Amino acid sequence: MVENPRTAAGAGGLRLLNQPKPAAVEATPTGEPAAAVWQGRYQRIRAVADSWRIDDEWWRDEIARRYFVVELESGRRLTLYCDLVTGTWYAQSYEGPRESGTILRGRAG
Repeated sequence: MVENPRTAAGAGGLRLLNQPKPAAVEATPTGEPAAAVWQGRYQRIRAVADSWRIDDEWWRDEIARRYFVVELESGRRLTLYCDLVTGTWYAQSYEGPRESGTILRGRAG
């Protein structure tokens, strides 16, 4: 449950939680994140735990995104995505279920 922050709610009295925020991301030539600024600190990506692409609504406002669940050098896991239509990167702090020991690709530090 989320406490009432005493601020105006959105339509219907609902507030959106965990909205993506624009992010400063350094990407490789293949489009994978190599480093990101998280909470004001530049951090290299230690590993990419998962990646997927979403393409939807091409007949209206196109949605094309490539998502990455990454582990920063601090150990923090973060979900990053690149809006492939605009080229803008976003971050969300949501962490989905974690499978122990599963890393798809690690990076040398």
